[in-house]
Amino acid sequence: MLAIIEAYARGFLRDRPGLALTLLLPPLIYLLFAAIFGASGQGSIDASVSFTDLARSAASQTARAAMRKSFDRLSEQDSVQAVEANVVSGRADTGVILRAGDGPGLRIEILGTGGREAATNAVAARMSAIHAAMAGRAVDDGSVQRRRLGPAGDFQATYYAAAVAVMFMFFAAVHGAMGGLDERRSGLQARLVLASRGLAPVLGARLLWLTAVGVAQAIIIFLVATPDLPSLAIWQIAAGLLTAFVVGLAASGFALMVIAACRSRDQAQPLSTFLVLVLAALGGSMAPRFLMPPAFQSIGWLTPHAWAIESWQTVIWLGRFDSDVPTGWIVLAGLGVVGWLVAFVIERRRLSG
Repeated sequence: MLAIIEAYARGFLRDRPGLALTLLLPPLIYLLFAAIFGASGQGSIDASVSFTDLARSAASQTARAAMRKSFDRLSEQDSVQAVEANVVSGRADTGVILRAGDGPGLRIEILGTGGREAATNAVAARMSAIHAAMAGRAVDDGSVQRRRLGPAGDFQATYYAAAVAVMFMFFAAVHGAMGGLDERRSGLQARLVLASRGLAPVLGARLLWLTAVGVAQAIIIFLVATPDLPSLAIWQIAAGLLTAFVVGLAASGFALMVIAACRSRDQAQPLSTFLVLVLAALGGSMAPRFLMPPAFQSIGWLTPHAWAIESWQTVIWLGRFDSDVPTGWIVLAGLGVVGWLVAFVIERRRLSG
């Protein structure tokens, strides 16, 4: 098995264009995504605002009416905790808390997080104008306060590092697995099976090699994203690397399964591309799942991409290690193992037939 992996590595390193596309293209796409979707910091701001009304007064009713006219994407929550969760998770650009002030007055708290400073500034300026108009003053008296949530860093940079990583790990895996079609057609696979005394070492080496390439891609993407990530503890780095491994395993097992089911590149290329794009779209690699309709958000949990992004987000951005993380690891590792077993059964039947 080690000899087969070494042969794959030599071929990979000799193919300089392929090496560059595999390891340099993903971080370039990440930088493009981060630049495009992080552009909420410039130009016209269309911020999504999550708010809660704790005052429940005539003044807060007036403020709420003005907010509905000022913000197109406005959602009301039942508690401060719900607003904070929406802001930290990226479901809302900014949070607004309406609190009772002195007498009939109103105190307004603006919640923001890393990477959303421009949206927070725009919402704060608008709420200051609303508050000043309600009080009959030209400028606000300081009753609009700000509070930063979450870690230092950029939420969108963290999200798209995870989203781009999982998407390219699956693309690279299916592309690499197609080499098995050439080995099968040329008879090399049959000779490798004889030399290795079985099919399992051959497919096992292929699985481990594709997983290693995927992990390398993820590491490079997150290294490029490091300036915009929160400060990470050792356990977060370790958990992020383990997540990269199980994502790479899932991508490799999936790729081997799909390619084993195909008889030629003409079948494998369109089918694998279609499947990877569908998984990426539903799983949140192209747009965050919380922007999707509820039905598609639920369907997204059927994809490995959703579990990968959620696991990375939880350990890197939120700095937590809750039950969702090991659950995601189990789902991803399970896909990798099941995919490898299905590929093994298909290839063994093909060899025996």
